[in-house]
Amino acid sequence: MIASSGFDVTRDGFSFENWGGPSPEHRRGLTPTVMQSLYGDRICARIDAGGCVLTATGEALQADLDDAWSGGHCFGFAALAGLFATDQLDKATTLPSGGEVFDERPSDRLDGLISRYASTQISPPTSDAATAAPVADILGRLEAAWARGDNYVLTLFGDIGGHAITPIALRDLGGGRTGIVVYDNNYPGVEKMVVADAGADRWYYTTALNPADRSYLFVGSPDNPMRLVELPQTNAVHECPICHDAGDDSVLVMIKDNAENRDGTILGWDLDITAPDGSEIEGVDQLQSVNNQQTHLFRVPAGVAFEMTVGDVPVGRSADLDISLYGDGWINEVDGLVLPPGATATVNVDQSQRKLDLQGNFAITPTLMLATEQADWSVAARGTGLRILPGTTLSVERDTDGDFVYALDGVGLPAAMTFDVRRRDGAGDQNVTTGAPVSIPVHSSASVAAHEWNGTSPLDVRVVGNGAERTYPMVPRP
Repeated sequence: MIASSGFDVTRDGFSFENWGGPSPEHRRGLTPTVMQSLYGDRICARIDAGGCVLTATGEALQADLDDAWSGGHCFGFAALAGLFATDQLDKATTLPSGGEVFDERPSDRLDGLISRYASTQISPPTSDAATAAPVADILGRLEAAWARGDNYVLTLFGDIGGHAITPIALRDLGGGRTGIVVYDNNYPGVEKMVVADAGADRWYYTTALNPADRSYLFVGSPDNPMRLVELPQTNAVHECPICHDAGDDSVLVMIKDNAENRDGTILGWDLDITAPDGSEIEGVDQLQSVNNQQTHLFRVPAGVAFEMTVGDVPVGRSADLDISLYGDGWINEVDGLVLPPGATATVNVDQSQRKLDLQGNFAITPTLMLATEQADWSVAARGTGLRILPGTTLSVERDTDGDFVYALDGVGLPAAMTFDVRRRDGAGDQNVTTGAPVSIPVHSSASVAAHEWNGTSPLDVRVVGNGAERTYPMVPRP
C-alpha cells in the first residue's frame, strides 16, 4: 500500500447501485427543497409553510436536470460518499437514519441528495473545479489530499460517455504501475481498481456507466487524461444558470440524447458549433458532463450569434434530442427532436440570443418551452403538437417587448400548436391554456404577451401574417 484515504467501501460507500431514470426503488430525484439547497433562495418564487415553490424557470431547469441524470447519477454518488468520508458533511444530520452510509437504503430524501450533487457539475464552482492531469500528477494530488483529510471525485471518459468514482487508496502493482483503488458506485461493497502507469502516462479501467449496461474498458492516454474534481466545491451554493441577475450573461447550452443503442451504448451522432458563416467562435467553453447519455454542455459568450448542426446519426435507432439554452433569467428549449439516420437539424441563435431558428431535412414535432423571470415573478409557456415539414423554418423568440413569438417561414403547410402558460409569483400560480391547437400558417407568427401578463387579466394568442389575423383566448387550466 502506497497511501490510503481510510475509506471503507462497506462503511463509507452506498450499499445500492447507481441508477438512471425513475424506478420503483428510486421514485424521484430533485425536489424544490433540494434545488433551493443547490442554488439558494433565488430559485424559489416563494417560500411558504410547505417550503420552496420553484420559479417557472426553476421548475423547467429541475425537469431538465432530472432528465439529464437518467444516464446515471454517478457524480452525485462519488461526491456525496467522499464528503461524508472526509467529514465535510455530517452524516448524523444529513442522512435519513443518521448512521453509516452503507446502512442507508434508497429513499426520496437520499435520492434527492444524490441528484443534488450530480447536478453540481453543470455550473460554478464545481464546473470550474475540474482539472485534467497526467497520471503522475493525479497520483501526487491524491496522496496530498488524503494527507490533509480531503479527497477528489475522479472522472474518466471514453467513447460511450463518462463515469465518476471515488479514489480511496494507491497500491504498488510493480513494473512502474500503480493501482488507484476506487469505490465505484456501480459495484457497491466492492473495491475496484484503475491501473495507471505514470511513466507512460497511460491508464485503463473496466466498468459499466450504468449498472443496467454492459461493461466497458476505458483506456487513457495523454490525449484522454483522468480528471480530478475538487470535492469541497460541490458543497457550495452554485451559480444559478437561469436566475435573473445571477452570474455572467453567457448562455449555457445543453444538448442531450434520450435514446441509446440496444446494448446501452450512446448513439454516435455529430455536433458542429460554429458562427453563422461557418467560422470558429471565440470564447466557447466546452464543459464535461459525466453520464452515459450523448450529452454536450458548453457556454457561449453573451452577444454572440451561433449555429448548431446535428446529424450523421448512424444506421439503427433514431436520436431523441433535447436542446436547452439557459441565460440570465430565461430558458429557450426545444425537446423531443427525433433525428432518424441520415437526417440533419440546424438551430441558429441570433446575436441578441433572444431568438432561435429551427429547421431540418425531415418532419419535426418538437415540444417548445420558453420561460422568463424577474425579481418577484416568472412565467413559462409550453407549446406542443406543432409539426414542421422540410423547407419550413420555425422561429422561437423572446422579443424586446416581452412577447413570446412563434413564427413559421419558408414553404410548407400550415401547422398548429397548443399553448399552455403558467405565471408564478409570491402570491400563487396562475395557469391558462388554449385548450385546442392554434393554427399558424407559413409566413405568419403567433405571439403571447406572457411577459406582461399579471395572472388575472385576459391572455390571448394572436396570429398575424399571410393575410390572417386572429385572436385565440386562453382559458384557466386546473
